[in-house]
Amino acid sequence: MGNAGPYPFKPKSKMKPNIWVSSAQADEMLAKQQRTWSLAYDNYQALRQVRVKAFQGGDFEIKALFNPARVVSTGARVDRGVTSAEDCFLCVGNLPIEQERLPFGYHYLVLCNPYPIFPAHFTIPSRRHEPQRILPRIGDLLTLARRLDRHTIFYNGPRCGASLPGHAHFQAVTHDAMPIDLEIERWRKEGDESHLEPLVHVGEENRIWRLTRYWRSGFVIEGNEPSTVAALFRRVYEALPREVDEEEPKMNVFASYQASTWRLTVVPRRAHRPWQYAAEGDERLMCSPGAADVGGCLVLPVERDFERMDAALAFDVFRQVCFSDEEVRAFKIF
Repeated sequence: MGNAGPYPFKPKSKMKPNIWVSSAQADEMLAKQQRTWSLAYDNYQALRQVRVKAFQGGDFEIKALFNPARVVSTGARVDRGVTSAEDCFLCVGNLPIEQERLPFGYHYLVLCNPYPIFPAHFTIPSRRHEPQRILPRIGDLLTLARRLDRHTIFYNGPRCGASLPGHAHFQAVTHDAMPIDLEIERWRKEGDESHLEPLVHVGEENRIWRLTRYWRSGFVIEGNEPSTVAALFRRVYEALPREVDEEEPKMNVFASYQASTWRLTVVPRRAHRPWQYAAEGDERLMCSPGAADVGGCLVLPVERDFERMDAALAFDVFRQVCFSDEEVRAFKIF
């Protein structure tokens, strides 16, 4: 993994470069962590208290999630401005002693996420303290998806959901944890061109669709050749708008591998948060959408927000932070 050859960087750690890590190994580690690490045990047990309500956005589903026991700490740490390896809670030297590390090549670790949103939730940080960027790591993302083939790997851009923009990382959850996976699969099988507008076809198996009529418009890339999938992703990446002070276009990316085929779902983002996030009084809404939210699971840390969340409010949030169908159609991929 990496761009300058298979393993151009060899850290001083004695951990072996396990490139054959699997979903089964990750799940086994997660189960063990819940037996050996009280923080993980308590927070995964707390998921049993999660309140969920679902509503329809046409022929797709949005879920709202509220966990009364959830420890909301990541955002606080980011707000304090973690910029260096000395302060970074994803750097190897700062990980809790109880946290097991499943090496993935020389460049990544698979970790049990101790503050889970889903019953199986992993963080996959780089072993180097490097900023969150997707383009130089797209090949790594495809490799991770291939190895963790029972999971969906997702990426939060540095300005649209990343818990720690200063340290490159992915996250992984069980493949059916978010509605977005099953909905796109259903539309693919049905040949539903009202949601998946054919855009580009390269060879027999590599293609791009526009994802439309979904409140979170974007692009779906599929292929059986990782280099071609990566090249198609680059075309999408280069077509997306970027502010002059932005490190990369704002986006959330979902990756999976099934039946010898990679799928990347790319949802470009207009903004990090809706205006209500900074509002005061009754108008305030503590909703800061990342990939889980864009995937169809709105994570709401305040009970009042959970109670008032409905289809109309969810649509308003996504309308503000994502692009419309018309805007996505205007992005010139080819």
